[in-house]
Amino acid sequence: MAEGFKSDIPPAINQTAKKYIRGMMKGKRRWSKLYGKRDKEVMHKTANKMALKDNLKVMYYKDFINLVEGNPTSRMLSKAKSKTTGNISADRGTDEKKNRSGRKNLEKDLKKKGIGYKKGVGEYKYSSGEGTGREVSYQTSPGKGMSKRRFGKVMRRLGRKHGQESVITKKAGKSAKLHDTESKKPSKSISVGKAKPGKNPSGQGETSGTKVRKGKLGKTNKPSYHYG
Repeated sequence: MAEGFKSDIPPAINQTAKKYIRGMMKGKRRWSKLYGKRDKEVMHKTANKMALKDNLKVMYYKDFINLVEGNPTSRMLSKAKSKTTGNISADRGTDEKKNRSGRKNLEKDLKKKGIGYKKGVGEYKYSSGEGTGREVSYQTSPGKGMSKRRFGKVMRRLGRKHGQESVITKKAGKSAKLHDTESKKPSKSISVGKAKPGKNPSGQGETSGTKVRKGKLGKTNKPSYHYG
């Protein structure tokens, strides 16, 4: 190497980058044809960028968990992943006074059935595409000695009783299911996936541990989770 000359080939930043470089070396001829003497430099830089992007994906998830550590959303997400749970609401439309009354009645029914619950705020996009809807969402769990089958039946019945279009139930370690509770002849339940952190990319809805306050529901002020 000539005096004063430094190599422009950056070292691999981690083991992931090294793995990418090994894969690129199998197609070295193509890289040489495209970039000539700069082939190794470009390979290393590209591999480092790819490895950095992979690291950021992991960091984003860890940042989410760290951000909500000790937060209701974190506990709801953890429970949704590992326990048998459900999701139900009593809200209909934008009449807050009427919705508060509906929530009280739903809470009475849940307690009567021995079903535990945690309140949060659900957020979803209207199917018409016109704006965002919000509602008080209840994450529920079966009472002591209640079978999963019984829990599912009770959740669907409460959904129908409280005028809901649908409810969600999820068995421990399984994908969540969306149940039609509006039709006289309910359609077949739909699998909506497992619990994941963050907003739902499809806009079909997510839930956060945002504290429920009286009056009009505002935007969720905490990270959320969704099924997908």
